[in-house]
Amino acid sequence: MLRRPTPSSKTHDTSRLLTRRNLLLILGAGLTLFNLPRWLQDPTPQNIATSASEINPPISSEQQNEFLKLSALLTAHQPLSSQTSARTYLALSDQSPQFRQQAGALFQFVQTHQISDVDTLFNALRAIKNQTEQARLISVMHQIISAWYLGIVGEGANSKTIAFESALMFDQVHDVVAVPGYCPAAPGYWATQPST
Repeated sequence: MLRRPTPSSKTHDTSRLLTRRNLLLILGAGLTLFNLPRWLQDPTPQNIATSASEINPPISSEQQNEFLKLSALLTAHQPLSSQTSARTYLALSDQSPQFRQQAGALFQFVQTHQISDVDTLFNALRAIKNQTEQARLISVMHQIISAWYLGIVGEGANSKTIAFESALMFDQVHDVVAVPGYCPAAPGYWATQPST
């Protein structure tokens, strides 16, 4: 037996146009049109620096050489990788805008006092009368040593890995402990020519 549509069923069919899905689609389209002018605007204001290269000027070769010499003195390791040194210096500069100035001041302190090893440097820094200057130079010294030994610059979410295999912490125990990894030998062992 066929039933004819009743007036109430016609009303029900037109109310289907206002279902939850259609309402959400209309709401989404409205929000999109409302926010479209904001999305078309330039997302970065012109007065805010957008990258570390705008905050810090490019590193000169003189700064890199000074940092490499300072690093060699602080870590008592010769020779250090100039490529790792440049990456470490850049990462430390990105972490702290004052780092370049402070590292330069520490290098000048070493040159002025003709310091040849890290123990002498530390004792000379502890003898500085100005407590603020003393704390600043000792802090930058610790940052540099930490970066070379750990292979990491910064802490937590802001940390940046600079080196793993060449981190100096592994040099201290390389005769007893292999560098941690997923292989039984040291990282990069497959690149060396096997003995025949």
